[in-house]
Amino acid sequence: MNHYNKTKKLTQGAMMLAIVGAMILIDRMIAYMFTELIVLLMPVVIIMYSTMHSLKDGVLLSVGMMIISFILGSLNYTYLIYVPVSIVTALIYSYGIRRNFDKRTLLFMGIATYVVGELIATFTIYPLLGIPLAQQLEEYKVAFNEMSSFAGMNYGEVLAAAGLDLSNLLFLIYIVSTIMMGAMEGLLIHLLSVFLLKRFKIRDLGNTSLWDIRPNPILAYLAMLGLFLLYFIKYLQPDSFLYNAAIILSILSAVVLMYYGYLFVMLFGVVVLHKNIGTFFILLSFFVPFLLMMLIVFGFLYGSGPLRNYLELKLHQQQTQAK
Repeated sequence: MNHYNKTKKLTQGAMMLAIVGAMILIDRMIAYMFTELIVLLMPVVIIMYSTMHSLKDGVLLSVGMMIISFILGSLNYTYLIYVPVSIVTALIYSYGIRRNFDKRTLLFMGIATYVVGELIATFTIYPLLGIPLAQQLEEYKVAFNEMSSFAGMNYGEVLAAAGLDLSNLLFLIYIVSTIMMGAMEGLLIHLLSVFLLKRFKIRDLGNTSLWDIRPNPILAYLAMLGLFLLYFIKYLQPDSFLYNAAIILSILSAVVLMYYGYLFVMLFGVVVLHKNIGTFFILLSFFVPFLLMMLIVFGFLYGSGPLRNYLELKLHQQQTQAK
């Protein structure tokens, strides 16, 4: 390597470290309001740097980022937990890029690594930092009871009548939500990396359209069957393996169908209405529970075929008219 390239590499690495350090200092001054955003951007920076130079250079940059995040972040527990997870995800993702893996494999690597990191943090790192899982679940239980009082209903009694134990249900929901959160973080890292690598002309990993994500009818039917497991919960022994497995499968089934539902709503807005209503609908669904039920229905009909066929017919008609 000539002197110019070596100087350029060191300068780029120093600038990236300085920018990340400045962001952490600003985050500390505003009471750690943007910690999650910074932790999300750090692996993207490492991926870009590793792709421009080498995986070894990415490792050196990762070590520097970890040190400054721990020091400048005043040992904030979010930095202590999620910076290592993000860095390991970035290095594994960078390794995949260096080996010319296809984009689907890169996405799987990013999601799987972050999910495993989230689970390790939940059961090992959080307790070491004095935040045991039992304490977190108790706080969720208090919040759930307060929400019940505000709504004028005792949801605990409703769950008990359905054969569900609140504490056990909260634990299972917490585990599933941890997995889904890790998957979402891994997906965001992947999307940002693909976009920025192409935007800065570092490497083009190709584009993927939502239309290209074809639903799996078998998965849609299995997810719908998984939802009906909730009706058989009352006949199972609480805290048994089958009881816990049934709840987890039901939650995952609802997530799968809502995912297909989101896909349908976004594509429906573009193909039929020619408007981007998907983002608004998704945000609104967080505040209107009825819309989540609609998403599950839409998701099943889209995943099993009818609504996908409807969109394909509309798109074919539009292309025919355009000719």
